Amino acid sequence: MSAVLEGLVRPFLSLALLVGLAVCGVVRGQASEQTAYYALPGAVATVSDDAVSIAYGPYRETYVAGLGWLSNLTADPPVLRGEDVLVNASILDALGVSEPRLAGIRYSGGAEVRIVLDFVGVSPAALAGLRTGGSRDAGASLELRLPQLLLPAGTPEDVAGLELELVPVDDDVRLRLTGPAFDYAAFPLEDPPRLVIDVTPHRDLSQLVDMESEVAPGVTYRRYRVFSDSGPSVVHLVSVAPGSGEFRVVGASRVAMTVSELASGALVALNAGYFDTSDYAAIGLLKIDHGLLSLPSRGRAGVAFGVQGGPLIDRLDADVLITTARGVLRVGTANGDGVSVTTTAGALAGTPSQGVLVIQDGVVEENKIGPRLVPEDGLALAYPATNRELALLDTGDRVSIETSLRPTGFQAAAYAVEAGPLLVRDGVAAYEPSSEGFASGQRILDGLTQQAAIGVMPDGTTLLVVAETMRGQDLVRLFLELGADRAMRFDSGSSSTLVIGGKVVNRKTERKVVSAVVFIPTLASR
Repeated sequence: MSAVLEGLVRPFLSLALLVGLAVCGVVRGQASEQTAYYALPGAVATVSDDAVSIAYGPYRETYVAGLGWLSNLTADPPVLRGEDVLVNASILDALGVSEPRLAGIRYSGGAEVRIVLDFVGVSPAALAGLRTGGSRDAGASLELRLPQLLLPAGTPEDVAGLELELVPVDDDVRLRLTGPAFDYAAFPLEDPPRLVIDVTPHRDLSQLVDMESEVAPGVTYRRYRVFSDSGPSVVHLVSVAPGSGEFRVVGASRVAMTVSELASGALVALNAGYFDTSDYAAIGLLKIDHGLLSLPSRGRAGVAFGVQGGPLIDRLDADVLITTARGVLRVGTANGDGVSVTTTAGALAGTPSQGVLVIQDGVVEENKIGPRLVPEDGLALAYPATNRELALLDTGDRVSIETSLRPTGFQAAAYAVEAGPLLVRDGVAAYEPSSEGFASGQRILDGLTQQAAIGVMPDGTTLLVVAETMRGQDLVRLFLELGADRAMRFDSGSSSTLVIGGKVVNRKTERKVVSAVVFIPTLASR
């Protein structure tokens, strides 16, 4: 397989298909409800142009991007990850794969968390020995031995503030839960086979010592207890007075690093934007040192630094224009018109329902249906395939692209990053997750977990916050009580990581992310 083809097919199948099958319209008929993907044992894949051929035992199947399975197999597309062929349950069933598998993980609750593991092909006898109960101290793991299973890619790492691991070991799978001190009870159920784990975290904060310290001139760190609608929580708060130094956004799309690594040379760092867990592509606006790495998405909130009056927090959008020999054409808005600009070399832009202009040195290299590979020192503009004016541009045409961010302060900012939802605007609650494309009931908002956020006081003081045990909506009350004029939520859950002076203050382990907000004191920034 050529490096170009491997770079083309692998990211397309992992990103566009895992995340957006139903939206892109790639699958014939209705999108499958069986969305978990598994490594197919013993399968061999070959790639040619936009086709992936899979050999598995006596079976030979070929999938062509934009066409589907050549045998008319009623199944979703495959995914290539390294040497593994990933397929979802629809393909496992079509090929007659009978190995037991974990179908998914569900959880709910707050003060008491119920975790349910759903299995396929697992006998009740294999789960019978898992009935147990007890307690674990903070940082100590509950470990359960599950039978040998096919595990789906992308199992959750954070379940309501508990870190979850599934590790294949010899002829079984070890499930580990780690977090604050908790009581637990585990028991299997039949028809369908599943394992239920009820966890009650210990949330007595009576032994916590509130503390406050100055970590640099104009910069204070405070750890204290609060009582939200979801119960008690530890809050870590960094307050930075205006003029104390410089805030920046650091990171890069598709480059995964811990916050400690991103914090190199900075006094304080907090994880920031969302990313696709399959390939670490940044989701939404990412602007670093005046360079626009990705456009806004879905009207979500963002924060900008390096603008007059201190950090700017608001919901985002962007207009995209293209100048051609025929004049200036309006491509559309990033939020409502299916428009994106990708500048990361080797990434793929667009979907099978979009046209993609690949541009290098101001010249159109190709103009085809997506996805298309972004060249070195180039970019790709994905646009609605119905835009006839753009579709008529030919290879060799000279063009230039201009993006205009809104609010206008984001256009002038040196650094900006998107996350959301917006929490507070003009000193009043502005929490409307649905308007920013967040679905009700999502763990990332409604789960009881660690929450990361940023706020700005009327005098320009910047607040960096991590709350250890809250829901997203609880942050609104927290910032209003702090007197914030504006506030927004960052990526949270297992991503929530606050680093001060090189030390992580809110957790024992770090998850890799793609962006962080860092603070450099005045003396260090000179």
